[in-house]
Amino acid sequence: MMNTMRFISLFITLGALIVCKPTWGKDTDPPSIPPLRDRLFTKDYRKIELRYDPNLPQRAPYPKTQQQVIDLYHQALNENNEDDNYVLFSFFRTGCSDFNGPNYSVNAQEECSLANFFLARVLNLNPTNGLALFYMGQTFHRGYLGEINTPKAVEYYEKAYHLHSNSLILAAQNLFVIYMHGIGGVPQDFDKAKYYLEKVAADNPKGIEAYDLRNFDTHVDMAKLLNESDRCKQKDPNNREWRLKCTDEMDKKREEYIKKYQGTERARNWQENPDQESSE
Repeated sequence: MMNTMRFISLFITLGALIVCKPTWGKDTDPPSIPPLRDRLFTKDYRKIELRYDPNLPQRAPYPKTQQQVIDLYHQALNENNEDDNYVLFSFFRTGCSDFNGPNYSVNAQEECSLANFFLARVLNLNPTNGLALFYMGQTFHRGYLGEINTPKAVEYYEKAYHLHSNSLILAAQNLFVIYMHGIGGVPQDFDKAKYYLEKVAADNPKGIEAYDLRNFDTHVDMAKLLNESDRCKQKDPNNREWRLKCTDEMDKKREEYIKKYQGTERARNWQENPDQESSE
């Protein structure tokens, strides 16, 4: 079993702050095409894209050569076709994840800027494009425009999910995590977290989310105890002895919880989810 903090590491990558040239709502001139890496031509549409629109590869195939990229670039700018602009966004999106990753390249930042530029164009052409809404949420979530803005990410994730439902189930997954833990300035909201968890669990009844839903009350109890411990530590954050005292208090309350619910599913879940906060 995994503890409550699994939710953060499972869906969220907060450490990947990518500082790209902002293009959303600012630059009107398209960024130029950098020298194209071979890596870009090894990619294709992602699972979420194919689930949302299985016909996308037939309607708007990925370019296979540098000349095809150049031709598509000018075609997208001149004809304002939604699919042309989307495939260029998807093609260059690899640069955003590569900029701070093991596949780093000096061209990755320019690729990310191009991805942001064409993503904005897709939403200008069709404000209800579900994939564009989801990926704009992810762009704010991961900081691909220069800074992480979780409230803005929530705005786009919610619009994407409520317009397109389970075809964009990853939006519901991300919303569950954000609301469960109150991440990035978004208030913690267990009711909203449970709402989105129910959607994800219904989409895959045999998945881990279905188990999490059955034991949601336990996760809420654990989250509340972690919140209490965090508030305690913030009273004197630079005092190691104080932080250890707060952790000890949390351990005592966990033992009391296990004793109170001895022999129940709640107690078993709590015992199987050791605290990871006490690594002072």
